[in-house]
Amino acid sequence: MTTVFNISGSLFSRTISLNEIKEIKNAKNSSEIKRLWDKIADWFCGTDKENAKKALFELLNNDDANIKIDAFNQLKAMASPAFKDAFTYTTTAINDTAFTVNLSIGALFSTGEISTAGKSISLNEHIKTFTPEYFIERDIHLEQVKKDIPRSEMYFCHTTTHHERITVDMLPQIINKISEKQKESLNVALSQIGVIDIKNQINQHTKAMSLLGNPSKKLFLSLENQGNITVEIHIINNLDAEKHRVYQEICPESKYPCLYAKAQIDIDTNGNCHISDITLSHPGIE
Repeated sequence: MTTVFNISGSLFSRTISLNEIKEIKNAKNSSEIKRLWDKIADWFCGTDKENAKKALFELLNNDDANIKIDAFNQLKAMASPAFKDAFTYTTTAINDTAFTVNLSIGALFSTGEISTAGKSISLNEHIKTFTPEYFIERDIHLEQVKKDIPRSEMYFCHTTTHHERITVDMLPQIINKISEKQKESLNVALSQIGVIDIKNQINQHTKAMSLLGNPSKKLFLSLENQGNITVEIHIINNLDAEKHRVYQEICPESKYPCLYAKAQIDIDTNGNCHISDITLSHPGIE
């Protein structure tokens, strides 16, 4: 004997088809799917209801984190405007371009921590070097770097795997290995000045992916045998929903509260400073 559930009234009519019942029956958490659908069914209008059921099934039942995220994005996009704010996420960890996130539908459901590679864009065509104004006061003694060392995470890379945290006491031995022109560029690249400039340039070119507030930062310094210098800057923006709303009043186009940016700065023996790679990543959640 087959059954079709039909719930109707003067203002609405809702039907779960036989195929959907079979899907739900075979799901690992079928009762949870039906309970949650009953609570959010009226968030969707017309034909979106059928697609919303399928997306909900994937969100709750698929083991692939990226499929879960796609389903979450679909549900949020299809929900009536009054209910879109119920679809939120938090990022508990960011490691390079990998994000650990928790997707939530109000107080009704959360995925728990899932990991995603996220989505990245390259800004190499837009950002080539630091803004010239940041080199107005050139400093061969790295006074700005000395100020920033105690309040920053800076690492000297001995090998690809061995990194030593830089202290003010270590700076003379680093300075003695490079030219005066390199010192001028390094005072920008390895200091808060360079981080602020890169953040501002990113915000200028990708307003939807603006780095807001005071992101956390890590800087890595490498000295090559040929005398060239490489500095890697890693910037992590991880705002909670409330802080992001506050910043959106200033930057209304800002779309992602959680972002990761990486910039590689190359300084040759003549002190020429070039940003060879700059990448911006987000979790891929709308």
